[in-house]
Amino acid sequence: MNTESTKKTSYAGMMYSHDFRLWYTYLKRRIKKEWRPEELSFLLGKPDHAYLDFERMFQVEKFLMQESILLDRIYASSRLETMEFHRGEYEISEERLVRFKIEEDEVKWIYSIEVPWTFLTEKKKHAAPKLKFEEWKAEKDLQLESDAMLHVRQKLDVLLDSNYFEHGATALQMFRKVEHTGLVHLQIFPRHLKNVLYGLIQQNKLVVRNIENSFSFFLTDFQQANRKQHLLST
Repeated sequence: MNTESTKKTSYAGMMYSHDFRLWYTYLKRRIKKEWRPEELSFLLGKPDHAYLDFERMFQVEKFLMQESILLDRIYASSRLETMEFHRGEYEISEERLVRFKIEEDEVKWIYSIEVPWTFLTEKKKHAAPKLKFEEWKAEKDLQLESDAMLHVRQKLDVLLDSNYFEHGATALQMFRKVEHTGLVHLQIFPRHLKNVLYGLIQQNKLVVRNIENSFSFFLTDFQQANRKQHLLST
């Protein structure tokens, strides 16, 4: 690895062993999906930094209390990564310091996690979790990106012509509508939906509102008036 082009960062946070297991599970799930942290923030209806802050161990317990149910819904899974902590006879559950180190180069991120616990590994079903692994950066294919955006826009145009946005729609609700393409080579990522939605906002077709601390998308007053006029004339 060319050390001159490697960026190293380190984060730390206090958490209970159960919260670490959840944090680790969500990190592994995100990497498997090939999503970036800001894409999770978008699906959660939060600002771009929200999920990244959580992954960098900022207020982990609070974030999990507020968002773990929705995260499980996003991934359609509540299965946790397998790990069992060794505890002494009189040991109590308490918050401990966890460190998260990241090395980034031009093609990947290398993650290293330092934990204060030891894991039970006597039984085969209790393999210790991997504490060092990689996430590869996506290769940009302009044609596939264009095809994905076109697919999302066509799906959203159908929704715009209906009453779908009458009571608002969340990013996750819309992602469920657009994510399936029926094509093996064409995968829709949350970023594709986000980019198309922001384009529609710039075109004064949609507006984003904060409803109960989560972003939802509505037709603009102008678009609603046009729709009503169209319905009256047909």
